[in-house]
Amino acid sequence: MRTLVAATVISATLLYAQANRDLRLAQTRSINGTVSDVNGKPIAEARIDHSDHRGVVQTDAGGSFSIETRAPTLVIRKAGYRSQWLRTSEISKVQITLRPENPTPQIRACSRSERCESISGWGAHFCFPRVPGVKAGHQGRDIDYGIRGYGIRHTGIMHGSGPNWSFGLPVTSEVWQSTEYQENVFGTGPFITIDARGRTADGKLWRSLSEFGESASYRDANEADAHLLDRVLDGVCIRPQR
Repeated sequence: MRTLVAATVISATLLYAQANRDLRLAQTRSINGTVSDVNGKPIAEARIDHSDHRGVVQTDAGGSFSIETRAPTLVIRKAGYRSQWLRTSEISKVQITLRPENPTPQIRACSRSERCESISGWGAHFCFPRVPGVKAGHQGRDIDYGIRGYGIRHTGIMHGSGPNWSFGLPVTSEVWQSTEYQENVFGTGPFITIDARGRTADGKLWRSLSEFGESASYRDANEADAHLLDRVLDGVCIRPQR
């Protein structure tokens, strides 16, 4: 089981890397922008994510940023604000207003009597409700992560946790190929959870619930399957670390 899970993750990583190369713009674009709140006050340290940069790009003290990228879309995000999805193909200068989340949404804590499914160990604390029609698989593992699937007919949720499992962001290739996109950011400071979802050009749906070290996601789902899997992800609660 360990070998099968490891091979699956490695194969998925290679496919995503290839998808990223195929989805990039033909030419590099230079983009200069400013990020402010609804009152016009500059927002410092807002992240410009899902570019093809290896490092972190963020706004300076004046809310400004500059980036050269072949990414077709970017996401501007900061905890406490609603994220903004940005198409890059026809812009060079942009002014972005981030609206506050007030209060900042939080994922509820699991009750002591709650029956939910999770990963044993590996720092996991996402716990999901038992939803009729969605079958929780047996837990697998490799040297540095635990993994569990929640399956239906043609797709399912992959839930993984471990020190090297997740950088806390949705998969870049899925952000890039989306024709519709939305996300919520839960929590504050460095300890945030991102709930992102999108629709691709062929009408398929994907969703990712992620934080550093842990994620749960599905992809290539039709409307009916996504509705069922969303019942699982929408019911998430945070359990104490085990």
